[in-house]
Amino acid sequence: MYTPPGFKIEDPEVIRRIVDDNGFATLVTPSGDGVKVTHLPLLFEPSGDGGVINGHMAKANDHWQMFDGTAESVAIFHGPDAYVSPEWYETPGAVPTWNYAIVHMRGPITHIDDTDWLLAHVDELVDFHENKALGNAGTGAPEEIKLKLINAIIGFQMQVTTIEAKFKLNQNRSKADRVKAANSLDQTGDHGSMEIAAMMREFGSG
Repeated sequence: MYTPPGFKIEDPEVIRRIVDDNGFATLVTPSGDGVKVTHLPLLFEPSGDGGVINGHMAKANDHWQMFDGTAESVAIFHGPDAYVSPEWYETPGAVPTWNYAIVHMRGPITHIDDTDWLLAHVDELVDFHENKALGNAGTGAPEEIKLKLINAIIGFQMQVTTIEAKFKLNQNRSKADRVKAANSLDQTGDHGSMEIAAMMREFGSG
């Protein structure tokens, strides 16, 4: 990923925040018959050597057959993004741009076809997102339904070897330009734009 120095983020807590807040990711894996791409929720567990990503997908999706524990895949966690009009800067003569936050994690993936692992993983994934949505773990699905559906999915785990994070937040503009653009983004009423405005205020002073 092309990342100018001023846009590079290395703080593991900041990266973890983007990943947890935006857990729906794009998984990309090369294969002999083209690139495999799947969009799905993933759980990241950091550790000193990078960490692991746990996930699952339908067995009918042949993407998982590329998971040989050797070939590198990329998991892309998309943070908020927003169009930025040149009319929103104090300085004239600017061009339109797009602000965004993105995290790439790379590593080999191994597939896991184990009922106990899958049940534990699905419960953890549901609890994580139910707590975000409801503030509690929710009631969950009946056990007989989970056991029936579990046979249609396969689990996988990525050993994360590389983490890259890029926040493009007008760090190359003057403070006056950033302030006016952030205020203008807030006024759009769009949730993603307002998230970018908040991130510009927090991280865009490089």
